[in-house]
Amino acid sequence: MTQGNRKPPRPMPRPVRWMAALLTFTFFISLGVLASRMPKTDDDARTDVARTSAPTKKRKNVETDGYAGLKTAGIPTPGKWSRQSLLSIEGTQGSEATQSQVGGEGGPVDVALKTVNAILDPTPSDEEWNRTMQNLFRQDMAGMTHGPSNMARYWWKQRRFQPDRLCTGVAKDVLVIQSYDCSADHTFQGDATTAVKDTQYWYSGTTFFDVPQRIAEGIPSSTDPQTVISQYYDAVAIPMDDGVWHVTVACPATADHPVLDRNGDELADDGRNTPGRRWITAGSMVGVGTNQRPCQPVEITVGGQRPFWYIGADGSD
Repeated sequence: MTQGNRKPPRPMPRPVRWMAALLTFTFFISLGVLASRMPKTDDDARTDVARTSAPTKKRKNVETDGYAGLKTAGIPTPGKWSRQSLLSIEGTQGSEATQSQVGGEGGPVDVALKTVNAILDPTPSDEEWNRTMQNLFRQDMAGMTHGPSNMARYWWKQRRFQPDRLCTGVAKDVLVIQSYDCSADHTFQGDATTAVKDTQYWYSGTTFFDVPQRIAEGIPSSTDPQTVISQYYDAVAIPMDDGVWHVTVACPATADHPVLDRNGDELADDGRNTPGRRWITAGSMVGVGTNQRPCQPVEITVGGQRPFWYIGADGSD
């Protein structure tokens, strides 16, 4: 029989066709089950998560106002309460002279708080924090250096603000800070901001600052040089859970008693040619900072450690 006369093949019986279709359907179902049980690749897993995960709340940002260290420890942050108060004079004749706050952030309390904030800040890396500790403290008025207290970073991070320590500390711990409002059970009665105090003055016989030659030359031999050199310093007391911390700052602007405007900027003259109110630094018993010449941290002592300048009211060290 030639190719042109070949008969078409006979179709398969209907039962056979049904059986073939059933086998084909079963085969593809098996492939699907097998594929679903195969381990997924990383790309597949990421794709599934992206498709099925519900929207999540964004993580709250870490403190961005620059005071994460103070807030973590519960210490009040700088504000109007921490500004330095100086003699304020209205008019060219010096009328209406009052003690009032001056602007700027170079005063002793503001500088002390920023110093403690840098130490307690939990956000920098260890390398950044170590560099901060190495560069944070400056030389005192005599060019001497006093390094920070030798505590590990984890120790600093555990400290918390505790105003009641002002009422329970012994004399050597409290040193020369002012009297505070304490109850009979040794509980601090004031608010958090009033618990952070600068010394305002020094007790006679409690300081031994090195006196640089440039300052010593102007002091009469009949005058105790400590009564002069101590006016270039302040020590801000911050009560913490391990005791009272003292941040000693040196304020070079005190040397020539500048006159300030309301923003803490030094005036080019004595203020007579500037209308309105001006602030006079000459009457301060402790260091004064300006925007141009802020106070500088020179030492921090913690939990009863003695500052480098303290010799005790009885002359002991």
